[in-house]
Amino acid sequence: GTDASAAGRATTAAGPREGAPRVVFQFTGQGSPYPGMAAALHDRFPVVREVLEVCDRAHRQETGDPLLPVLLEEGAGVREAVRRTDLAQPALFALQCALVRLWHEAGVVPDAVTGHSVGEYAALYAAGALPLADGLRLVTARGRLMRRLCPPGAMVAAALDRPGAAALTASVPGAELAVTNGARAQVLAGPVAVVERLCSLLEARGTPHERLPVDRAFHTEQMRPMLEALRAVLDEVPFTPTRLTFVSALDGIARPAGWVPDTDHQVRHTREPVRFDEALRAVGERSPDILLEIGPHTTLSSLARRALPDVRTAPSLRRGDGLGALWGAATELHCAGADVRWELFLDGCGGRRIPLPGYRFQHRNHWTGPRPGAPQDATTTGKEPAVAAEQVQREALVEQILGAIVESTSRNFGEDPSAVAGDTPFFDLGADSLQMINVLRELEKEFEVKVTMRELFEETGTPRLLARLIAERVPAGPLTAAAGPAPTEGPAPTDSPASYAPPAPAPVSSAPPA
Repeated sequence: GTDASAAGRATTAAGPREGAPRVVFQFTGQGSPYPGMAAALHDRFPVVREVLEVCDRAHRQETGDPLLPVLLEEGAGVREAVRRTDLAQPALFALQCALVRLWHEAGVVPDAVTGHSVGEYAALYAAGALPLADGLRLVTARGRLMRRLCPPGAMVAAALDRPGAAALTASVPGAELAVTNGARAQVLAGPVAVVERLCSLLEARGTPHERLPVDRAFHTEQMRPMLEALRAVLDEVPFTPTRLTFVSALDGIARPAGWVPDTDHQVRHTREPVRFDEALRAVGERSPDILLEIGPHTTLSSLARRALPDVRTAPSLRRGDGLGALWGAATELHCAGADVRWELFLDGCGGRRIPLPGYRFQHRNHWTGPRPGAPQDATTTGKEPAVAAEQVQREALVEQILGAIVESTSRNFGEDPSAVAGDTPFFDLGADSLQMINVLRELEKEFEVKVTMRELFEETGTPRLLARLIAERVPAGPLTAAAGPAPTEGPAPTDSPASYAPPAPAPVSSAPPA
């Protein structure tokens, strides 16, 4: 492996294909940053440090304040900082440009790019239309104008179709449809009180939803107070012709190499709704071999998996995963046919080529534990009978919970239960937070155990690990009895405990609101 953080990972894929692959870079929007998002990259790769330091200097020149602490440090202060649009926008741009340079050093060059909301500025950098320092100054000014001139606002992602979202926003004055990410993935926005009202309605109707970690209502009428000032800033930016295809999420149009961004386009891009569903449609029409997400988390990869299920997708980073996602992305690119420069990733880690044996492996069994499949009792395991019985009961409970997780996951994702293996990462199934909110609600109702989204994605990640977490927290009572009574040394009791039948979860309404 390339790093200790990759230990235990396995990637199953076909071998590399012939010819240069069509790689599309997709750039994440503002809701994705988190404290320390660039720390692992900064510590490992000199080219990343170089880009981040250029951006830090440009930010200091514009504001007098450093940018690196937002990218590298953690803690309560940084958590609050990444929610502020005047800091989140330049921090995200800096990280994304550093990833672009890193992948370029690794020999990975995109065939086309697209960006979600503010991610479009880093996409312009990758397309050769926006110099690094100028881009950092632009997004810094953009974020500061929004914070200074636009009122506080909020946004909420909801599992609605566009007609349902339009009907809901029409019923709440001040609410707007700000983003369409997919057929049943909308983002609604407006003043804080308005979004709180939207959340109450969504909760009452049983519609999965998630409040986004932002402090303004982007892509709504609340942006209007800063548009003229933004226009003046944009008029001074030295945009140059793109060197590759640029797919804008403003309208889903694929603009060929040679297109020059202009002020009117960027002003409209700030005010009008994001149509990332249309951008993915245009990307799919180019028959890409792989979509590589350029950002701090897996937000767009999940959307792309659902919209383009036959296209390979990979995130560059995943929250809580160190550089694990980066190694996985390099592997996916290799399997898609990219000529990855592995020296960049191996440098400084001690990895090297090793010779393999020139003869057939000898079939000698080196198993050190109990014989696989052999019955284990207190004698063979060395455990007291009561301890062994408790362990058997606990494993039975884990299997019971795992079955419920697989059933709920397959239903919410529209998958056949046989496709949801216990050790399949939720991410590989195309999971996003809205879908998993519904799964966790059903599991909480059935097992009376609360699991947070952070625990789901950072501490478990697979159905089996989630089952073990729930089993550790499940209260004693009917559930543990249903997993099977602990065996006793005396005669079996005449009365068996009543079986546990959990109530069926309430169905999530998919009908548009009245």
